[in-house]
Amino acid sequence: MAIPIVGKVVMLGITLGVIAGLTAVIILVVNDSAEKDDVSTTTSTTEKPRDPDILYDIGVGIADMTGPCVQINFMGYADIGQSGRGIHTRQFSRAFIFVQGDTRIVLVTADVLAIGIGVRREVVNKLQEIYGDMYTLRNVILTATHTHSGPGGHLVDFILDVSILGFSKETLDAYVEGITRSIVRAHENIVPSRLFYGSANVLNAQLNRSPFSYNQNPEEEKNRYNTNTDTDLSVVRIEKADGSLHGVMSWFGVHTTSMNMTNHLVSSDNLGYAAMKLEETLNPGSQIGKPSIVAGFFAASQGDVSPNTRGARCEFSGESCDNQFELCDQWELCFSVGPGNDMFESTRIIGTWVYEGALGVLNRPGEELRGEIGVVHQFVEMPSQTVAKYNPVSRTFDTSNPVSGCVPGLGYSFASGTIDGANLLNITQGTLNNNTLLDAISGVVANPTVEDIECHAPKPILLATGRANFPFPWHSSVVSVSLIWLAGLAIAGVPGEPTTMAGRRIKDVVSSILEEKTLEPRVVVSSLCNEYIHYITTFEEYQVQRYEAASVIYGPNTLDIFLNKFREFTNIALEGGNVPAGPTPIDYRNNTISLIPSVILDVAPMGRNFGDVLEEPQSARPGDTVKATFIAANPRNNLRQESTHATVERLELGRWLVVATDADWSTKFTWQQESILGTSTATFEWTIPVDIPILQVPYRIVYYGTARGIQGSFRNFEGRSASFNINTINS
Repeated sequence: MAIPIVGKVVMLGITLGVIAGLTAVIILVVNDSAEKDDVSTTTSTTEKPRDPDILYDIGVGIADMTGPCVQINFMGYADIGQSGRGIHTRQFSRAFIFVQGDTRIVLVTADVLAIGIGVRREVVNKLQEIYGDMYTLRNVILTATHTHSGPGGHLVDFILDVSILGFSKETLDAYVEGITRSIVRAHENIVPSRLFYGSANVLNAQLNRSPFSYNQNPEEEKNRYNTNTDTDLSVVRIEKADGSLHGVMSWFGVHTTSMNMTNHLVSSDNLGYAAMKLEETLNPGSQIGKPSIVAGFFAASQGDVSPNTRGARCEFSGESCDNQFELCDQWELCFSVGPGNDMFESTRIIGTWVYEGALGVLNRPGEELRGEIGVVHQFVEMPSQTVAKYNPVSRTFDTSNPVSGCVPGLGYSFASGTIDGANLLNITQGTLNNNTLLDAISGVVANPTVEDIECHAPKPILLATGRANFPFPWHSSVVSVSLIWLAGLAIAGVPGEPTTMAGRRIKDVVSSILEEKTLEPRVVVSSLCNEYIHYITTFEEYQVQRYEAASVIYGPNTLDIFLNKFREFTNIALEGGNVPAGPTPIDYRNNTISLIPSVILDVAPMGRNFGDVLEEPQSARPGDTVKATFIAANPRNNLRQESTHATVERLELGRWLVVATDADWSTKFTWQQESILGTSTATFEWTIPVDIPILQVPYRIVYYGTARGIQGSFRNFEGRSASFNINTINS
């Protein structure tokens, strides 16, 4: 996640904005008997015989989880000025449930930057209202796609919510509802199924944004790999008993930052586009977000991986820059750009390459996954951990060299942001020295202890977040660590953003154990799992303190702690046994602060009614964009999950049929507040697909709104544009 200086210092005179990432993955293990299909006759009900060769029952589900699309700041770039103004694509939660005997695993990927403990608790509460104690906090594991274009304020971590102007209950509730709904839908369509694994190399979709850091790793280690990014895309194909496709899960390492910090429309970014495109291909004719075959894309090792493949350039001169050795002139921004002409085209291009990689794997037979399934999970108090140092050259753990975690703290280069964003003051990365003035300012928040300074060295501590406790701790010391064993595939759940080499070390450690037990070394790293702890770098990368390393909050040995845990968890997953549950994180939901203004009232201008059309669409040709503008009400009044704020409709045989909604890539829904009195407008744009059938029938745009009355009542209304036609290109 890239972070500009604007929005870094709030509360008590200091607000260091943060963040980098999420798509929520939830993984649970519970006792449950496999569901059976019943065959009814006129005289009795008999159980349908089960094919003994099919080992699993699997369900898939998808649900709309879109949060408030206006007036809430986006989570990712930590720019206080980047608040929502509408929707380009909706956010979805995709659930996969795996059942084998008494074991059940629920895996959910959600289009969001990150999911914190507050969302996890609420999802579990709602699941328990339906299923009793089938799902618990211990076995609910969350992962995120890490889109930087979604509303925030839901993480219940002060440093993570401060750039959103505090806690947003609207956002948290929306995400909880969507994630829960996707799990319930997956639960309701569990069928006997098989699992198949495949992989592919996806080239040209990534750029290592911190190659200087990567190059600090040992030469012997780097020589094992051909690239400084992990180009591997891993795919799990889920087939029903009859061989038809049921669902798809894919892992790929790339930041979902194709949509840059100038964007104000909710977007699932490049991984979201890949998912929608694959679902469109696998479910011809289905509406976006309503497929039968669900395709979930998970973030792998993406901490130092950018989709902005043309690299960073100075805003005016066009010279290359990296905010460390190559600097722009004062007040000239340094930021990276993608392969397209604008961020929308770049999102589509990167998403298409990932989609094509996954589709290619699906078109090959794959290796069937057979065996046991399970999950190992533990809450880990990071500062109290002392573990064996890992040697990446010999690939061994040195028990004679114990290392420990630190009380949370953020370094100076955290304030520099990355080349995926833009830093207004051009604060440089790689800062290894303190600044007296900044130390004095940051000391208003909290001062690090001598032990903190020694523990985090060589990182100079800018914000001692582990010592800041108002209005509640700025960073938690307890994180979730998990490992899923999916019938021959190990899924390492990391609660943050591992860099390429950090992810490779995790895979190396887990693979070595699998090979010792004569198992295929199939391992994926699933980033942004359970909570958001910023970044995880290697020890060597940490020493040069670029942005990613300065954002490693538990000190230089953070990765070593995870490597030890994943070694332990892999052995337990394969051999059986349990780990202690660990200390449950404290619930601070009742301590939150919010400066987000509420919606007070919606008013139509004098002489106008809600839904009146201010701008009518004109007849156009394929490839053109048509739009209509309406007298509107605040979209926060009704998020319209599982619905839409507007549609494009076509008249056929006397009926208006929906052609596109606000979830479609071809549409943009924008909202504009016109006055503080409560007046507003909404515009819906539709870029006509070039391959649309040319039918001599009328089209129209319909807007759906909900107005808030003076006493808090709500009234739904509609607005309909005049009809327009789509003409042939030569007409």
